[in-house]
Amino acid sequence: MNTVDEKKDIESTRGYIYATPLTDIIENKNAFEIIFDLPGIEKDDIKINIEKDILTITAESSFSQDEDFHCIHKETNFSGFRRAFNLNKIIDNNKVEAQFNNGTLTLILPKKAEEQSKEISINIG
Repeated sequence: MNTVDEKKDIESTRGYIYATPLTDIIENKNAFEIIFDLPGIEKDDIKINIEKDILTITAESSFSQDEDFHCIHKETNFSGFRRAFNLNKIIDNNKVEAQFNNGTLTLILPKKAEEQSKEISINIG
């Protein structure tokens, strides 16, 4: 039987086991929200960067095992992840907000004013 330490994910390039966190993307008329489920990750372990309309989120877990600890089966912890999203010049990069609460990271990406949808009323003549 393979132990957890012997398994390597395809995305791993530095000996870490990488995972893709559960992610939801929500759009409303003024903004997009990206919600990441990050159990076991601390706020200080998360890096958010926007460069050339590419949003990149990375995290490295600072989880360390006790010497006497032997994990038989492990599904909930990962060493880190990296995700990138193309903002397609429709996001106001200067107004992006991030909130982290109880292992959930929420990014609020406001649309540029010209990209926001607006309702058009129909006149009856």
